[in-house]
Amino acid sequence: CRSCCGGSFTSWSMLYSYFLLCYHGFKFKSFESVSSCSMLIKVAHPNKIAVGGHSYGAFMTANLLAHAPHLFCCGIARSGAYNRTLTPFGFQNEDRTLWEATNTYVEMSPFMSANKIKKPILLIHGEEDNNSGTLTMQSDRFFNALK
Repeated sequence: CRSCCGGSFTSWSMLYSYFLLCYHGFKFKSFESVSSCSMLIKVAHPNKIAVGGHSYGAFMTANLLAHAPHLFCCGIARSGAYNRTLTPFGFQNEDRTLWEATNTYVEMSPFMSANKIKKPILLIHGEEDNNSGTLTMQSDRFFNALK
């Protein structure tokens, strides 16, 4: 996305359209993405809108399908961290450890809301994309939780 220099943009073609938002500094509890996505509903039908992302975007994709399923028909999540308790020493703008902010880690984890995800979601995780923030086991465990 056009991070820090525009925030979002839209592209249209005859076959599809996409809308990208910059989520730098995103705070989960405000759920800004839901209000941003509601703008799309004015020009497209939710049965034709998919959500997708890589890394933190994959995490957000899973959360949106769990907590705002009425906005999307499906999702594509690539190399995400779906269970924040597996990243116990902080992530993104969360500097507190799991032991200092247990509720935050649990509430933010789409893994904990896997039972709410009813829309199709394609999980992709590169074997080489196995760093401390996005371990491949995150996708394996999330897949099993979704079954």
